[in-house]
Amino acid sequence: MKFTIHRDPLLQALQKVQSVVEKRNTVQILGNILCSVKGNELSLSGTDLEVGIKMSLPVESPQEGKVTLSAKHFLDIVKELPSKEIQISKKDNNWVELICGKSRFNVVSLSADEYPALPIFEDKTYSDARVDALQNMIDRTQFAVSTDSTRYHLNGVYFEHLENGVMRMTATDGHRLSFVDSEVFLTMPELRRGIIIPKKGLTEIRKLLTESQSVIGLSFERGYLFAKFENSFLFVRLIDGEYPDYRVVIPKSVDKIVKMNREQFNSALKRVSLLAHEKSRGVKVVLNGGAMTISSSNPDMGEAREEIDVEYAHEAMDIGFNSRYLLECLNVAEGETLEFHLKDRLSPGILKIEGQSNHTYVIMPMRI
Repeated sequence: MKFTIHRDPLLQALQKVQSVVEKRNTVQILGNILCSVKGNELSLSGTDLEVGIKMSLPVESPQEGKVTLSAKHFLDIVKELPSKEIQISKKDNNWVELICGKSRFNVVSLSADEYPALPIFEDKTYSDARVDALQNMIDRTQFAVSTDSTRYHLNGVYFEHLENGVMRMTATDGHRLSFVDSEVFLTMPELRRGIIIPKKGLTEIRKLLTESQSVIGLSFERGYLFAKFENSFLFVRLIDGEYPDYRVVIPKSVDKIVKMNREQFNSALKRVSLLAHEKSRGVKVVLNGGAMTISSSNPDMGEAREEIDVEYAHEAMDIGFNSRYLLECLNVAEGETLEFHLKDRLSPGILKIEGQSNHTYVIMPMRI
C-alpha cells in the first residue's frame, strides 16, 4: 500500500475518527485506525464496536492495500508535520513509513486482518434530515441524559415519531426531563417504534453537524442508526431496551406561572449557586408578588441571596431546586422571556421559553 495526501485534510479527518476510537484499549486493535486505499480513495475507519466512523479522502499515486495505525500516535505525528504533502507506504512486517519534507517516521502497526468488519454503509436507504433541526434537538436534550450505568436504558435519548412528520427527542436522568419536538425529516423514514440513541453516538452525530451542509442522511436498520454526511459515514449501535413512560412525570395541572427575563434569572442563579452545597447544589426560590428571591446556604462557605423582578400573581410560595439542573437548561434555552410553571413546593416545575411550545423542561424539586 502506498499513497500521497496533503497533511491538512488528513489531519481534519483523523481528528474526527480518533474521537470514536476505543480509549481504554481493552482490545488492542480497537485503539487503531484502519487505513484502506482503493482506487484513488483513502478510507479511514475507527470503532469501539458501539460507534463506528468511516471517512473518505482523495489521494495521489495510490497503490491499493490496508494497514492499521495507532490512532493516538498517527494523529500526534500528523499534527506536528508541516502543511505539505505526506507520502505514506506500507513496508515489511506491517511497518508503515511516513515522509513529509525532510521528516521521516517508521511506525509499527497491527495487521489489518485483525480489524473488526464494519457495516457496508453505501447500501442503506437514507432519509434526508434537516441539520439545523437535528442540532437543536440534540443540544436541548443531550445534557439531561443519565450517566448512571445501572439505568442503562436512560443512557441515551429516546427518538420517536409523534404524528404528521413531527419527531420528538427525550432525555431524562430521573431528576429532570427535557424533550423537544421538531419536523426533522424531509423524507420520512420507516420508524415504527421509538429508538434509544446512546449518548456517545449522539455526540459523534452532533460533531458531524458542525459543517455547512443543510441536510444529513439517516437510516435505521436492525438495532443500528446509520448517518451519511458528505464524505463521512457513521454507525451507532442502539440501546436495546424499553424507554420508561416519561409522560407520567409531566405535571398536568400547574396553575402558577412565573414570567421573568431569562438572562437576569440565569445571571442571578450563577452568582447565588457559588455558595450552594457542593453535592446538592441546592438553591431556594421564594415567590412573593412581583419579586423572586433566590438564596443558598452552606455552613462551610456562607450564604448568598439575590432578588429579581418577575411577573407573578398568585399566593406566596417557596420551592428548592438543584441549581446545576436549572443552569444546564438555561444554557441551551433561546429567548428573552422565561416561563416557570409551578403547582406547589413538592411537585415538579416546568420551564419553557415564552412563545416556544416545542421545548419542555421538567425539573424535580428538592427539600431545602
